[in-house]
Amino acid sequence: MKRHHLFLLTGLVVAFALRVCRLGDQNVWWDEGLAIWAVRHGFAETTLWTAGDVHPPLYFWLLWPWVRLAGETEFAARYLTVLVATLTVAAMAPLGRRLGGPWAGVAALWLLALSRFHVWWSQEMRMYALAALAATLSFYFLLRWASEPQRGLRPLRSWRLDFAWVGATLAALYTIYFSALLLVVQNLYVLVVGLRRRDRWALWLRWLMIQGAALALWAPWLALAIPRMRSWSVVQEPVSPGFVFLLDGVLLTLGISTFVERYLWAVLAVLAVLLWGTAVLLVRARRAGVLGPTADRLWLLALGTLVPPLMVWLVTQPRMLFYTPRVEARYFLSFAPLFYAWLAWGLTALLARPRLRLAGGPAAAMVLALMLWALPGHYADRRLRDDLQSMVRAIWAQAEPGDAVVLVSGDRYPIFLYYYDRAPAPTDRPPVYPVPQRSPRLEGSGAEAELAPVAEAYRRVWLAQVESHLQDPEGAAKAWLSERYATLLTMEFGYNRLFLFGPAGGEATAERAYPQYPLFAAPVAGLEVIGYDLPVREVRPGDPLRLGLYLRAGPPLLPEGLSGEDCRWYWAARSSLPGVSLVGPSGETYAVLLTPCPAGKIVYRLLEFPAACLPAGRYHFELRAPDGESLTFGSVRVTHTQPELSPAEIPHPMAARLGESVRLAGYGLYRDRGVLGDSPLAPGAAVCPGERLFLDLYWQADGPVGANYVVFTHLVGAAPNPATGNPVWAQDDHEPLRGGCPTSLWLPGRLLRDRYELVLPADAPAGEYLLEVGMYRWDTGERLPVSGDGADPENRRILLGVVRVRE
Repeated sequence: MKRHHLFLLTGLVVAFALRVCRLGDQNVWWDEGLAIWAVRHGFAETTLWTAGDVHPPLYFWLLWPWVRLAGETEFAARYLTVLVATLTVAAMAPLGRRLGGPWAGVAALWLLALSRFHVWWSQEMRMYALAALAATLSFYFLLRWASEPQRGLRPLRSWRLDFAWVGATLAALYTIYFSALLLVVQNLYVLVVGLRRRDRWALWLRWLMIQGAALALWAPWLALAIPRMRSWSVVQEPVSPGFVFLLDGVLLTLGISTFVERYLWAVLAVLAVLLWGTAVLLVRARRAGVLGPTADRLWLLALGTLVPPLMVWLVTQPRMLFYTPRVEARYFLSFAPLFYAWLAWGLTALLARPRLRLAGGPAAAMVLALMLWALPGHYADRRLRDDLQSMVRAIWAQAEPGDAVVLVSGDRYPIFLYYYDRAPAPTDRPPVYPVPQRSPRLEGSGAEAELAPVAEAYRRVWLAQVESHLQDPEGAAKAWLSERYATLLTMEFGYNRLFLFGPAGGEATAERAYPQYPLFAAPVAGLEVIGYDLPVREVRPGDPLRLGLYLRAGPPLLPEGLSGEDCRWYWAARSSLPGVSLVGPSGETYAVLLTPCPAGKIVYRLLEFPAACLPAGRYHFELRAPDGESLTFGSVRVTHTQPELSPAEIPHPMAARLGESVRLAGYGLYRDRGVLGDSPLAPGAAVCPGERLFLDLYWQADGPVGANYVVFTHLVGAAPNPATGNPVWAQDDHEPLRGGCPTSLWLPGRLLRDRYELVLPADAPAGEYLLEVGMYRWDTGERLPVSGDGADPENRRILLGVVRVRE
C-alpha cells in the first residue's frame, strides 16, 4: 500500500467517526420531523407531496425504504445522511487528484473530513449532504470530460463520462432545486475552456447535447411540480451581499453560522493562504508550460466558490414567484467541496517545494488548527432533551378505546407526530386531529366547527397544547371542551399542557401499561412499580428531568398537612417518608415526591425533578419506605451545572429576603466582559455610557418556593429614559439561570450564582443610578414582598447600591 493510500484510508475512518459521533444525541427539529411525516405515507403519495414542497423527491425516495429497514430513531434515520456524507469525503480524493495529483487528493479528503460545516449537515436528516455528493461527482466528471478530445469517433470510455455526468447532475437536480446553479457555473467553465481549444465547436455542441439530455430527464418532474408549487416567502428583511459572502466564508472556514462578524479574522487568514497558494500554482504552471489547463481548473474552482453566495443572495430577495427562503447555512453546502479542493490544491503547492515549506508549513498548520479549534463546538450542545417524549408517553399510558387527541401546536405537528407514531407506539393509540384546519388561528367562533365532529365521535378527548399561543392564544379549544366535559387530568410540560376531558366521574388510569422500562420487583410499602419512562439519560441546565412511573398501590401514607388529591413535592435533605427520591453520587437525597395512588389500580405519575439545580454527577432513583426498604431503578447524568458554592465566595454579602422562602445572600458587579474570577466593582463605582455590566446574584432557598418567579434587575436614573418613558435605563429580566433553574425547583440550602447583563445606553446622562433587584410572577407581574438589607418594602425591591455614570 502506498503511503498516500494509508492517509486516504485513515481520513475516511476519521470522517466516518466524526459524523457518527453523538449522531442520535439530538432531538429532531421541524424539518426532520416533516421528512419522517412525509415518508410515512405511501411511496406515490410521498412523491406527490414533494411535488408541492420546496424540494425535489430524490432524498425522500431514498429515505422512504431506509426508515422501513433501519427504523425511525434519531440515530437510524440520520445514518443514511452519514453514509452519503462519507461517500462525499471519499469522492474528494479523485477530485483533488484530478486537480493536483495524489497528495492534493489526500489534502482535499482531509479538509472535508474535518470541516465542521460538513460534519454539521452530515448529521441532519435532510437532503443537503446528498446534494453535495451529487455536485462533487458532477464537477469531477466534468473535469474528466473536458480533458477528452472532441474530434472524430469518441471512444466508449468518453461516452461513459457523458452518462456519468448526466447521472450525477440529474441526481443533484432531483435533490434540491438550487442545484440548477451547477449548470450556470459549469456552462461558464465550458465556455472559457472552449475558447482556447481548436475543437471548441465540437466541445460546445457535445456539451449542449449532454446538458440537454439532463434537462430532458428533469423536465417531467418540473412539469409535475411547477403547477403545484405555492408562492410564499419567509424573508422578513433582506440581507446585504456582504453579509452573505461573510457567512459563506465563516461556514467554510469554521462551520459557524452565528455572530459571523466575530470571525472575519479567520476568513481573511484562510483567504490569504488560498490566494498565496493560487499564485504559486499559476507561477509553477507558467514555468511548466501548462498555464492554460491550470487556469481553466482554477476558473472552475473560483466560479464554484464565488457564484453560489451571490446566487443565494439573489434567490433570497423578496419576489412573488414560488418559494422565497431566508439566507440559511445549508444552501452553501452543495458547493463547499469545491472550496476545500481549491484550498487543498493550494496547500500542496506551498508544501511541494522546500523553499516554500518554511512558510507554507505554518500556513497549513494554521488552517488545520482553525478547523480543529472549531470542530468541538459542534458537539458541545448535542444531547437528547425531553421535548415532547413525556407528553406522548403520558397519552400512550393512560389512553383508552374511544379516545381522541386534539393537537393545537402552531404547526409543530411534525415533531409531535414524530414521537407519537414512532415505534414502539401502541397500535391502538388514539387518532390525532391537528387544529385549526379551517383558519390560521382558532377563535372562539371557530372552535365549534373544529371540535364538534371530534366530540361527537369519541367518548374522551385529549387536548395537547404545544406552543398553542401561536394558533390558539385565547385558549378557545380548552374553553370549548371544558364546557362539555369534565376535566379528568391536567399535566404540565414546561409551557406546554396536556388535558384529558371526559364524562364526569371518570378517571385516568394506566391499566394498559406501556412502560419504556418494565420492572419486575416486589412491592415496597405496598407500592408496586410496574415500570417507568425515562426519555433522556443526560440533563443540563434548562433541561427537564421527567420520570414517568407506572404504579399499583394500596392506601398511601401521607405526612400531616398534605392531601392525596395531587402529587406534591416534599423537600428534605433526608427523609424516611414513602416516595420516590433522586439520589446523588454520594447517596444524598435531594427530593422526595409523594405519590398517592388509588388502591388496586395501575396509575401513571409523571414526576419532574430539579436536575438543573443540582451538582453535576450521576444520579439514580429510589422508592423508599419508612422502614428502610427501597427499590433502586434508573439512572441519569447531570452535567454542566454549577459546583457547590461557599458563602465566602460572595463579593458583597447581604441578608435580604423575598417572600417567605427566598434569600438574597449577596451580589457581585463586574465591568464589561467580566468573567468569574475578575475583581468586582465596589459600591458607587464609576462607569461610562455604553458600557456593559455583569451582575451576579447569589440566591438561597429556606424551603420550597412553590411557584416560578422572574428576577428583575434595573439601573434606575433620576431622569426618564426617552426610549422607554420611565427612569429605567438598563434592565435584564429573566428566570434564574436564564430559565435553567426555575424557583419552583430550587433545593433548600443550595447557594446559586445567577448572572445578569446590564447595558447602559450610549446617551445615558451622567449621574447616580440605583441598582435594584427583585422578583415577580410572570403571569401577573405581582412582585414578592421584601425585607432585610437594602429592602424597599413599599416598592417591593431590594436596592444593591449606586452606580455612577461619568460624562
